[in-house]
Amino acid sequence: MEFVGRQRELKTLESFYQSNSAGLLILYGRRRIGKTRLITTFLAQHQDSPTFYWMATTHGEAFQLRDFSQAILHHDPRLAGPPTEEFTFSSWEQALHHLADVVALSQTPQLIVLDEFTYLLRNEPAISSIFQKVWDHRLSQIPQLKLILTGSLIGMMAREVIAYQAPLYGRATAQIRLRPLPFSALQELFPQRRADERVAIYGVTGGVPAYLEIFTRTKEFVSALRDHCLVPGSMMMSDPAVILYEQLQEPQTYESVLSAVASGFHQWSDIARMAGVSDTTLGHYLKVLQELEFIERREPVLAKAKSKSGRYFVQDHFLRFYYRFVVPQIGPIERGYQEAAAKKIYAELRPFLGESVFEELCREWVWAAAMAGQLDFVPEVVGSYWRTYRGQGVQLDVVAAAPREKRLLIGEAKWGRDSLSRRLLPDLVKRSQRMPQVAEGWATHYVLFGREGFTDALQQEAAETGVQLVSLAQMELTLRST
Repeated sequence: MEFVGRQRELKTLESFYQSNSAGLLILYGRRRIGKTRLITTFLAQHQDSPTFYWMATTHGEAFQLRDFSQAILHHDPRLAGPPTEEFTFSSWEQALHHLADVVALSQTPQLIVLDEFTYLLRNEPAISSIFQKVWDHRLSQIPQLKLILTGSLIGMMAREVIAYQAPLYGRATAQIRLRPLPFSALQELFPQRRADERVAIYGVTGGVPAYLEIFTRTKEFVSALRDHCLVPGSMMMSDPAVILYEQLQEPQTYESVLSAVASGFHQWSDIARMAGVSDTTLGHYLKVLQELEFIERREPVLAKAKSKSGRYFVQDHFLRFYYRFVVPQIGPIERGYQEAAAKKIYAELRPFLGESVFEELCREWVWAAAMAGQLDFVPEVVGSYWRTYRGQGVQLDVVAAAPREKRLLIGEAKWGRDSLSRRLLPDLVKRSQRMPQVAEGWATHYVLFGREGFTDALQQEAAETGVQLVSLAQMELTLRST
């Protein structure tokens, strides 16, 4: 698959590489996110520079030390021939000092990449302290050394490398947490697809490069689901369990919590009931899932501090799709009914895309539009709003606010196939009056977001009242320009 996006990350890597002093860069992110692809792409840009690349595995410590030792000696230009197969340094510290000797010979910057460092940490927890010692006393004194440590076990990377109490804390000169590709990247990957198909692909893959690659194999969305995604043993069927089992203890309980939230239960008591855990213990599971960025807590825009109105949502798009749609179909899929499962999922996907994916893209558009100068104020916060007042509930899909200026943007997102009609506007204005800031007279700008477009009558009224109309095509242009 074509390498797209990641320009910001490549710029960070280039600045790190060009530094006049020794550097330590921490690169981490979930499985399949493209860490190795990012590194290999960057290495290809500097293929004339000496590079040492080694990937840790899940093997035991003795095997990994021998493998690391062999790689170092193969990299040592002073040796006339390859080492014996049995050779290994006596310790990690000795191996790192030998590697330092090799790097010190270079007259130009030398990249040292230790890929999947967290696998090494899991087998040998003391390795971070060893690295700290060698970094402080030797490696940091070699200006041409550029050391990159990568890891997929996010929790372990945070605890053992990044956290304040971690041995390597404060040593990193640069840090990248690699996240999924943004929706705008799909325009480069799937230029021939319709915009709504790109939204569907994004809703399923969450922008994870390895999953996006699956949808480049066929031009039809349902075919990709049937032939490549919903296949026993495929990465999209097996990855959720692997991700959770790698990161967590008691993964079954975390799966229950994820399934409850993905199925539409967003409030504390409802999540606890559906996940089969007590109200008192649920907090632990939600906290860990939030730290891993699998789940997020959202508050209504401008809600008071410590509001009890908070709701929980699955933040990881792929996990949200998997637990919402795939888990209920695992039985038929395992029995070979992939086509029936794919058709059922596709039939139920439209409201999911509207309620989850499209609304989130509309909120992203607000930030992008503000940056592009398409709004007459710059918001301080963007989200949504919900409230029950005097027995009446109100839900506003998109709300952006600049409290110091008393400015609001309120939007409605519609994923229907028909052009949006004129009647939507007065309904949105009426519902927005239940938001206290609107009732108090804050300057309010209205926006309607439509998948297909807008009727002539709505366009005329919008022009007369200053309401902004944003189609999916326009949204893509704005998101791509930022």
